Amino acid sequence: MVSLPETNLFLGIIRMKKSQPIRMCITCRSRHPQKSLIRLKQNGKEISAFDGTGRSFYLCQECVKNEKKRKGLAKRFKQDEEQLARLLGTLV
Repeated sequence: MVSLPETNLFLGIIRMKKSQPIRMCITCRSRHPQKSLIRLKQNGKEISAFDGTGRSFYLCQECVKNEKKRKGLAKRFKQDEEQLARLLGTLV
């Protein structure tokens, strides 16, 4: 079924529904709406919450809760596992 754009006949304006940005989790590579993911960035050797500057990456909720995937992230970014778990715990 094809959806048609909403029209406002009084003004003669056609409004299209805005699409939601889709982003990919870096651990499981699944795609989710941007609002449902956690956005982080790496400053040198430290991982922190994204503050609007620099490059960032996204994690989905399932990967944040999965201990094996958190361990893989810690190894990939050369982080202490406990410190990374604490950071992710505060952001969830």
